[in-house]
Amino acid sequence: MVGAFLIQAESAADVPRIADAVDRQFESSPFPTRTESEKAFQLSFAAFVGNLKLFIMAIFGAVTFTVLLVSGNTISMSVRERIREVGILKTLGFTPGAILGIVLGEAALISIIGGALGCLLASGMCAMMRHSPGGNFVGALRTLDITPLVGALCVGTALLIGVISSSLPAWSASRTSILDSLRSTG
Repeated sequence: MVGAFLIQAESAADVPRIADAVDRQFESSPFPTRTESEKAFQLSFAAFVGNLKLFIMAIFGAVTFTVLLVSGNTISMSVRERIREVGILKTLGFTPGAILGIVLGEAALISIIGGALGCLLASGMCAMMRHSPGGNFVGALRTLDITPLVGALCVGTALLIGVISSSLPAWSASRTSILDSLRSTG
């Protein structure tokens, strides 16, 4: 049993005429044909999968939210463990704005480093996929790469997640009084 025949036309203008001729030839057979262009054939697979873009965006949103919660918890624990250091910094004359900047800066630096390392690992994996035996069979794998724009967007997203997730713990640390900070057993 055959699932598909590929017919190569001389020009794009000939495609509708050829499709009509093939379908008319098999319209009274027990297995009539449905001739369509290659693009329409590929789009039918996308329709079969459903709204793939919405599905991927939902997964992306859930993962981003989870990473935001995990990184917020990590920064919060880090600030809580060093609350006495915050008290000492305030005793030495550091303002609440400076404390806020220190905690946000630390989170931003860690986020940028993590985003850059993630992009380097992804770039290496893309290179491995391009040079794998499967890269010859799947055309999209031959062009798989992390472009500078994609890398910048990924590092920027990591930075945004780091700053957002650390903003509440940083604000809390900057507002803690010196006395409460020094009394903390953290």
